[in-house]
Amino acid sequence: MTSTPLCRGLATLLIAASCLLLISCEKKEAEAPPPPRTVRTVTIHLINPVSGGSASGVIQARYNAQVGFLVSGRLVARNVDIGAVVKKGDVLAQIDPSDFKNKLISAQSQVTAAQSQLAQATPQEARQRQLLKDGFTTQVNYDNALNNLNAAKASLESARAELQLAQDQVNYTTLKADSDGAVTATGADPGQVVNAGQMIVQISQLDPIDGVFAVSERAVPYVPVGTEVKVALQSDPDAAITGTVREVSPLADPVTGTFTIKISLPDAPDTMRLGAVVIGSLQIQGKLVAEIPTTALLQTGDQPAVWIVSPTEKKVHRQVVKVGSYGLDKVTIAEGLKDGDIVVTAGINWLAEDQPVSLPQESAQ
Repeated sequence: MTSTPLCRGLATLLIAASCLLLISCEKKEAEAPPPPRTVRTVTIHLINPVSGGSASGVIQARYNAQVGFLVSGRLVARNVDIGAVVKKGDVLAQIDPSDFKNKLISAQSQVTAAQSQLAQATPQEARQRQLLKDGFTTQVNYDNALNNLNAAKASLESARAELQLAQDQVNYTTLKADSDGAVTATGADPGQVVNAGQMIVQISQLDPIDGVFAVSERAVPYVPVGTEVKVALQSDPDAAITGTVREVSPLADPVTGTFTIKISLPDAPDTMRLGAVVIGSLQIQGKLVAEIPTTALLQTGDQPAVWIVSPTEKKVHRQVVKVGSYGLDKVTIAEGLKDGDIVVTAGINWLAEDQPVSLPQESAQ
């Protein structure tokens, strides 16, 4: 049976359709999903970093009194020098009392004169009062006697006040310690004319004492009032005590730019004398953080991120993180990671969201 042109055309169409079907099947087989990408990872273990620092300072007295005379004069003696330990009531210095003693003598004479005037005016007033009562004198005479009596009393009171002032000024020529302590400064030498209130010696009380430190502006927020700080002698680290910050200067030193911090040191060892150099140490417990290699950090978006591998799906997911600090080969992550997270550390730029991955130990099996 011979084939017609129509039959030959149908056969050709069937062959072409079969070829297209075969080509389509081969293309689908060629577009099969690629195998999971092998990545390197690290498992996160949160750590609690301990930060801190140390600074050198000196032991200072909390209370320092600049002692001076209450009167002016020529300094004739200073009985103490720097370093002397004094007790309350000890004589520190003396100014020339000659002029003040002369004033005292004059004041005593005025008191004697006023007493004589009062002794004369008192009986006169009494007589005039009796005569007025008996009608043998006038009211004017009695009033004059009474005025003389009152004036004599006032003069005596004034003279006594001047005498007391003169006596006090004589006493003021001797300078005495008003508290126990050590002499840490002097302001005048014998032979010098000093003014009232001028510092002659400075007395620093031996208790209580403080450790005084100068710290940078960056350190101030870490040492608020009430913070406990370990303070030890520079020459003997075993002589240490834990003190408490009691004062933080609100203003920086205009020369050095540092801030003064004073640490209370109750029951300090005897070796911590005034002026001793000490070292203050502070340790601060920080928040839980994670450390990852720098190669694990993505910097392609607005915020840094990492790829986290889901242990069940074996897929990666982008996780935004907050960087605490950068190191040479590590980055500290302050927020965004939790304990047990699996973070990709290599090949991060070739990954996409929900991309399947395999770990090195899985590919080796």
